[in-house]
Amino acid sequence: MQQIFIQQKTHVGSVIEPDSQQRHHLQRVLRMKEGETLRVIDAEGAVFCGVLDSAGQILITELLDEDRELPVTLTLVAGLIKGERWDWLLQKCTELGVSRIVPFQSSRTVVKLELDKVDKKLERWQKIVQEASQQCKRTQRPQVCAPIELADAGAWRSEQNFVVYEDEALHGGLLSAQLEKGRSVTLVIGPEGGFSPAEIERLQAQGYRCCSLGKRILRAETAAVAAVCLAGAVLEG
Repeated sequence: MQQIFIQQKTHVGSVIEPDSQQRHHLQRVLRMKEGETLRVIDAEGAVFCGVLDSAGQILITELLDEDRELPVTLTLVAGLIKGERWDWLLQKCTELGVSRIVPFQSSRTVVKLELDKVDKKLERWQKIVQEASQQCKRTQRPQVCAPIELADAGAWRSEQNFVVYEDEALHGGLLSAQLEKGRSVTLVIGPEGGFSPAEIERLQAQGYRCCSLGKRILRAETAAVAAVCLAGAVLEG
């Protein structure tokens, strides 16, 4: 069953007017016909069954008892990386259940965003996340935040806070061994160039614990996906 997100709260018996992009996607891309059903996720994450009518509107017919989200709030604070690799990170971390993605710039990020292009970038990233959420049938779309400076990462701390650091692989400290059951976790993943020693010291001073994903050095986007996948598996199990 296909799925769309709507911006408002709804209820059984209401009629939803899809926006122009949703209408195009349903009728032109998916070629849905009158009488076909789809899942509708409202502003509060409630899941409904809807039926497409001849005018392209959706009649809400049933409230579904579904929850496909992780039992914790999982925040990923990730160093910006180049082009398609960042898009892939957004898509895969969305599929794996991340709650929030906070991009950052630091001394070693190759990507340097211009202020006048941030809004356009955010709009594009949010579209990637929404499409990935629909594809994997999530009931909540992850929030994609405006880029920050790494020095401000302390504002995104949770109950448990970790920075994945390649040098930690030399001293143990696996993420899987440090994670505990809880309500929220923040993971910080570096850009292509990793972290400087001063940046690690600052993160530790803010309450982040260094951890490793193993003895191998991973690409930035691979490390982000591996960390989110591992955290989700441990905390959901």
